[in-house]
Amino acid sequence: MKKTHITKLDDFLVGGIIEGSSILFSAVPGVECEAFGYQILNEIIGDGNQGFIFTNVTEPINIIYKFKSYGWDLEKYLNEEKAFFVDGSSKFLGLPRNGKYSIDEINQTEEIILKSIEDIPNGVGIINNLSTLIDLDEDHIIKLIDKWNKKAKANNTILVYIFTKWDYKPELIQDIKDNMDAIVSLNSIEERVIIGQGFMVNASWNHPDNNMILFFVLQPGGIKIYIPKLLVTGSYNAGKSNFVKSLSKKTVPVDRMALEKLPTSIAMDIGHVVHDGFVADIFGTPGQERFDLMLDVLAEEAVGAFIMVDLSAPQTFGRAKEMINKTQAEAIPRIIVANKQDLPGALLPEKIRNAMKLDDTIPIVPSIVIEDNGVELALETLLKPLYGE
Repeated sequence: MKKTHITKLDDFLVGGIIEGSSILFSAVPGVECEAFGYQILNEIIGDGNQGFIFTNVTEPINIIYKFKSYGWDLEKYLNEEKAFFVDGSSKFLGLPRNGKYSIDEINQTEEIILKSIEDIPNGVGIINNLSTLIDLDEDHIIKLIDKWNKKAKANNTILVYIFTKWDYKPELIQDIKDNMDAIVSLNSIEERVIIGQGFMVNASWNHPDNNMILFFVLQPGGIKIYIPKLLVTGSYNAGKSNFVKSLSKKTVPVDRMALEKLPTSIAMDIGHVVHDGFVADIFGTPGQERFDLMLDVLAEEAVGAFIMVDLSAPQTFGRAKEMINKTQAEAIPRIIVANKQDLPGALLPEKIRNAMKLDDTIPIVPSIVIEDNGVELALETLLKPLYGE
């Protein structure tokens, strides 16, 4: 079994992709799908194996550039002969061939891919894109897939098929799926307009999970699990803005000098964080009661919440408890970030639970946000109930 190193995908596949198996990434038009094949190739070669990319949609040099945009060095693997191209596009685009093998006639495709599979025992081959092969020779595509998969199984080679699901006959699509060991659907998530992309394992050697996982493709970075909205809330002056800034350098604060002549957020802080296979958008709300309408709206849309508590100001605990109750109504995972533990008179974090009458289901993470102390732990603590990390 070989790991894809794509967050959550390996979990759904119970550890990775079984050697000698075939896996289909089936995408609706408009959803990024090549990145899954490229990242799997990059990671499996990085783990000490060999691989190839069969391309019939773009010339190899464009794929090399794409790898660079993700922060990966495909040229290094090509020079070390750990990877090679099967160039099925350059001849038909009127460009110089670029690959270990070049396909000059469509009827050469079957035998050249079979030879390529033999060249990489225990490796991985990326077929990009199955849709073009269907368009060129729909009548023989199932026979072709069957031969390649049998050769791959005998050679312990993994085959990854990239497939854009255009308006093909339902019977053909079903036949393709029936010839695969695992199927991952890549879909757009829609609410009036397209708001994101997600993947779901529909079939594999494990019982399908059938959970849709949002993803985002970073350049550089590759495929990351996308968390669309994490909420940061809490009482006035508890450290919410500093917490958002500590999590993300890309923050958009809206501040002014309040009547009390203390800097305080009057709208919200918006941040973006990349952490250990995840990307998340973060929204920090003001603590004053007049902004509760904003909190109500954001709590309905959030998938998780950080509740900031000022350990040095017990008089604000009641307000923080109100905010806990607001997020509780939405049944989202939440944690307490017990901030300012370094200040004189700060209540010990372990006393917070009793003082605020919190049950054991809400984790408490002590922190000194202005020193970045406890911030990463708070993020990791919230990710656990969200995605089992």
